[in-house]
Amino acid sequence: MSDFQPLAQSCGIALPDVFVRLLADGKTRYGKDRADWQKEWRNYSLSAQPALSCVYDLEWIDAQEAAEFVEQWLNPAYQNGRRFLPFAQSGAGDAYCLTPMADGQMGVAFIWHDQTFSEVESLSFAEFVYRLLVESARDVEHQLESDFDLSDARQCVIANLRLFDGYLPEPLRTGLERVRVLIEQREADSPALISAEEARVALAVLPPSVVEKVSITASWECEPS
Repeated sequence: MSDFQPLAQSCGIALPDVFVRLLADGKTRYGKDRADWQKEWRNYSLSAQPALSCVYDLEWIDAQEAAEFVEQWLNPAYQNGRRFLPFAQSGAGDAYCLTPMADGQMGVAFIWHDQTFSEVESLSFAEFVYRLLVESARDVEHQLESDFDLSDARQCVIANLRLFDGYLPEPLRTGLERVRVLIEQREADSPALISAEEARVALAVLPPSVVEKVSITASWECEPS
């Protein structure tokens, strides 16, 4: 947290409590170091290390990497005055960010690295995590591309659901517990560990969200003044 806190302050964005606790508990780390991760990534992932290891195309970044995103691309000078605090990225270099919305709420945005527009949604960080977990239970197809079978993918999702039981507030905690019980009650026989209806019911606990479309200046167009 100590590394992210100065960056958050400079961006004028308060770190969400759930994110602060994940950082403090080392839940966004990829093993002890790169060599350890490359050797043990499978075991780590199956035990929800890092958190959200079951989610498609999300890689946590550290404070230094986040600062580079801000300095070189996602800062108000380049983005029409809009403030962003990156916390994860996709494999292609798209950024998951916290950003204030027009109504004063804190939103979560997925900023495409090669698009001129992206969307910001008025979900709290906790609600964002909850939705990703439900969606990951709905479809584990992507995990089958990384040397996992259905049993492994099921284990990975369950481990993440159990992990976040200790981080998310109510009613999200109870929602995840219900999803976990559904998955544990049956064997995995398809990439859909829960049905579309079960996912809809789980996501219904989230409040209605507001979506803002925002103009984004591509990273290669950001030149220091």
